[in-house]
Amino acid sequence: MIEKNWTMDVKKTVEEIQQTYAEFTRLSVLIVDNQGRPLVKPSAHQPFFKKLSDPEGEVRERFWEEVRQYAGLTRPALCDLWLPGVKFIIAPFKAPGGDATCYVVAGVLIQQGTKTMLEEEVAHAGLYDEGRKLLLDLVLEAEELSGEEAEVWREKIGKLAEAVERILQSVHRETFIRERLAELRLTLTTARKERASVELTFEQFTDISGTADLMGYAEKTGPGEYRISRISGKDGGGLLDAEFREGEGFLGQAALSESPMQWTDIQRDPRSFFLRQRGIGEIYGLRCFPVRMGGEQLGILFIVAKRKYEVDPLLREFEDVLVALICEYIASGTIEMRMERQIQRLRPLMEVTRFMISAQNTQRILFMLVDMSLSLVWNPSSAIIVHESASGEKVQIVSRGIGNEFAEQYARDVAKRVLRENHMHTPGFELSQTEEGQLMIEYPIVYASKTRGVLAVSLSSEQEAEECREVLLALATMGSIILQSVHDQHQLRLQNDRFLKMMYDSSKRGEEKQGKDTDLSLRLLEEYARYSGITSEESVFLQRASRLSVLDEPARREFGDAFGDEIAVLKEYRSMLDSEGQTGNFSYSREAQLLRTVLYFAALDEDTASRLHLNGVSPEMFNHFRKFMAVRHTVQSEVILSDGSTAAFNPAEAEERGIEAIVKEFGLSKREKEVLELVVRASSNKDIAAKLFISEHTVKNHLTNIFNKMSVSDRAQAIARVFNRGIG
Repeated sequence: MIEKNWTMDVKKTVEEIQQTYAEFTRLSVLIVDNQGRPLVKPSAHQPFFKKLSDPEGEVRERFWEEVRQYAGLTRPALCDLWLPGVKFIIAPFKAPGGDATCYVVAGVLIQQGTKTMLEEEVAHAGLYDEGRKLLLDLVLEAEELSGEEAEVWREKIGKLAEAVERILQSVHRETFIRERLAELRLTLTTARKERASVELTFEQFTDISGTADLMGYAEKTGPGEYRISRISGKDGGGLLDAEFREGEGFLGQAALSESPMQWTDIQRDPRSFFLRQRGIGEIYGLRCFPVRMGGEQLGILFIVAKRKYEVDPLLREFEDVLVALICEYIASGTIEMRMERQIQRLRPLMEVTRFMISAQNTQRILFMLVDMSLSLVWNPSSAIIVHESASGEKVQIVSRGIGNEFAEQYARDVAKRVLRENHMHTPGFELSQTEEGQLMIEYPIVYASKTRGVLAVSLSSEQEAEECREVLLALATMGSIILQSVHDQHQLRLQNDRFLKMMYDSSKRGEEKQGKDTDLSLRLLEEYARYSGITSEESVFLQRASRLSVLDEPARREFGDAFGDEIAVLKEYRSMLDSEGQTGNFSYSREAQLLRTVLYFAALDEDTASRLHLNGVSPEMFNHFRKFMAVRHTVQSEVILSDGSTAAFNPAEAEERGIEAIVKEFGLSKREKEVLELVVRASSNKDIAAKLFISEHTVKNHLTNIFNKMSVSDRAQAIARVFNRGIG
């Protein structure tokens, strides 16, 4: 049945969703049928998963034998496959139109503390067949995960299985309806080669029917609410756009039933007043047919007879078949329209998700969420995000189509109901109504273990909310995930900047002249940024590069990839120094040229005349900086920059943890621990001697012992090791 519904568009959509989940979870993902045959290509390119896609391969067959052991799964599970301790996520989902079960298989996951055990077990057992060797290679590359992390990935892959099942069921539903319509058309002499409009179908029915004077359709517009959207027949125009509720009159009573209903001889029945007051005139009989799909009531098709008709039973049976065809046709069109809307929403949702991932800016992401939410709602509406500020004392408002006064009042209400109470939403939505009567659908923006904001979209009805809720939930969830990533990266940058500042303060004590020059270069960069209009981001970038220039190569390696771009510029700077005095054309980045210029002027004595040019630096930049130096007014000041949003990181606690770990790991004595604590706080040998009441010579001896035990060569490397132990 899957192959029957597996069109190229559906396959492409499933592949895109699968790839999105794979990139987010960093797992390889494979979707297979109940025979282990891949339905789409895997979302990863590891040799092991390529082998699983080979229909003739032994690896795929043996792996599928392992998966068959879990054929009774009804929920996503973490399972050991092939090798003990090698876990895969297996998420079952139902194939459309039958009881067959398909699976989403994702992996591999290695729990903490098991990788070494797996390596030893495989080596000891001599398991060197092709499949196990490929799997072992994949295991060696995989990151070890905690139980909590594995549980999160299990839930996410479960959501992927649910999404694939929903897509296939929707496609199957449409296919089923079309086939049934086609079969009925073939059995009816009035069948047409092309599908006619509902209005035209109504006209044809009233023309050929021997019992119908009017035919109409009332669509469901909200919980318990209906509107007559189509009508055909004489004197029926007054019914068009008429509204009623469940239980109101004959039509409202029919809305409460799942089966067709029929009434005759209703001329004096009060329930017919709804129809007669809209110009229908005399009414004898009424037949109502529910239009349903998958257990959902979509509307009511009704037929009005103005007088009593003698009807041949065969004709009535024919009409009932034709009415059933029309009901199915209306349901098919409604579902098709909904599906088309969802597809139209899903495509831009995936596109904007890629843009948000690359944005890396909270404010920009908020604007994108608001703009995207409006494009996902069919009817014109408005949207607003109320987001907690970095300090937590205020809220930010990003809105479209909403007046300032309403936006501010709504923001206060949301802050009181949700943000100030630190209310932790579960994934989902809430419907609220403003004092002005505006219906709002609200989704929490949750990251960093807290509800940080609310995305709200105004809607025209609860029916519209029902249609839009899933895709808007996906948007809000994806926004929360991306904002969490931005938050984490911001925290990591702050920690790395503190680490760099600590190492810089320590290293410059041993290089007093270079330290003073670098301090001056930092001030020059701040002043030149204001003078020349370069961005604050570029100024901060160059300040990091300046601090890194004081550190030696082993100390810089302690940062890993944290300052890769800055170190690349620093390498260019070193190359410019080496090329000084040489002839030839040299091409360097703007950042490297500016760093060379600033450090050059920072190292000049006040009475030393600067050169006319530096190798590799453009004359325009060099002359512009000389002009800046000529008009510069130096104000001696020291400014401590603090970001209140980073209270989560405590340097003192990190130092304490790091020192305790070093003492335990390398067996430092009590006195050596005291010396190391003062070194980490950037104390000089003289200061250490004074505070501990020992000689500077004794301090040097202690430092030598400490460095030997820790296998480092200087203070900077020792501090780096302490810091790494403290935050590890």
